[in-house]
Formats: sequence, C-alpha cells, structure tokens
Amino acid sequence: MSKKMMLALAGISAVMFVLPAAASANWGVTPTNAKFSGSGPAGRLFASGEPTLECKGPNTGSGAYTDGTTGNITLHFTECQSEFLGITVPCSTTVAEPTKKTIVTSGIFHNVTITGGKRGTLVTPNPTVIKCQNIANTITVSGTLLGEVSSPTGPCPVTTKTLQTTFLVSGGSQVHKTTDGHNTEYDLSATTAGGSAVTAALEATATDTFTEPKEVTIDCNTP
Repeated sequence: MSKKMMLALAGISAVMFVLPAAASANWGVTPTNAKFSGSGPAGRLFASGEPTLECKGPNTGSGAYTDGTTGNITLHFTECQSEFLGITVPCSTTVAEPTKKTIVTSGIFHNVTITGGKRGTLVTPNPTVIKCQNIANTITVSGTLLGEVSSPTGPCPVTTKTLQTTFLVSGGSQVHKTTDGHNTEYDLSATTAGGSAVTAALEATATDTFTEPKEVTIDCNTP
C-alpha cells in the first residue's frame, strides 16, 4: 500500500523554515508573544490514486508566537486510519506501534497574505514518519501548507479571543498555493520509503484559542 499522502496530515503544523520575502506578512498579533491552544474536527488527506487518511479526533494543538508574525506549533491527531482494499488499518507516528492511531508533529508557522489580500497562515512541518499497521513501507512528509484565516475577517485592527484557519481542497489539490502577488507555490510532499515524492492535499479546520493573554489585537502594520 502506498501511503505517500498519509503523513501530510501531520503537516497541519511546522519546521524551522525561512519565510521568503515573497511571502512576507502584513498582519500580526499583539502581544507579539501570545500563546494559544487549538482544536479541530476530523482532518482528511487526499491524493490522486491514494487511499484517504482520516484522523477522526479529538485533534488538538498548542503554540506560541515569537515575534507577532511567526511562531512554533505542536499538533496531536488521534483516531488516525486509512482504508486499503476494503480493510481499515490504524496509522501512527509511533512507528513501532501503529495501533496507537496518533499522529504528532511540530514545526513553525508564519502569518502571510493570500489571494485577494486575505489573511493566511503558512505552516511548515518537520519531516515526519508515519507507519500503518501491516504495511511494510513508512512515509515521510515535508514541505509547506497554506491555509486561509476564516475568522476573524474584519478590517484591522480587530480584537479577538480566537483565530480560525481553514485548509481547503479542490480537485485533489490545495486551494491556496501562493501568497498574494507572488508566483512561488507552496506544497506538502509525501514520500514512501524507496519511492518518489507526490503532492498531497489536506482538508482541515483549526480553531486556536488564545491563552496568554486571553485576547489579542490583529494589526496590519507588520512589515
């Protein structure tokens, strides 16, 4: 079974990644060291010719900004599984025990601007290895993933207790691939051990609730 796309779900979070100037943010949060915890419904990963990986949840995460536009994040997905030839198999980043059905990843995120001047989030996962039960090969995912900030969407400055990001899929690929005004495409890639990398598309929503402080201000004056 090829699981090239499976690890990409772990990509709802990020590695040490240098954000190109083409993707620089024009929005940030104050205080610039705000912390948050997150949750989300089931997440699904799609790829042409591949079985779908689904983590039914609960799916949670936590993170903190380091300068108001960039930060670190850790995500924890549960009840992760895929179906192959009519058989449902558990998958996990605990390679020795795929029956744990958990995918854990961490990395870095950046505030960016996407199509039409909308707020977005660029997430870059640490290379992550996933194993599914009774499947010989593991898969490693790396790359980047662009999501749209679906709430709040009001003009700056806006004060909020939560920040919701949606990762949209259309036609088997990510809806958002570029930042506003630039042609550089961002993508997740997944590679089965001994195979070639393929592009994967993640469908998920993450709602982050600010914890320290419990409310932040989104501004549009960030370089």
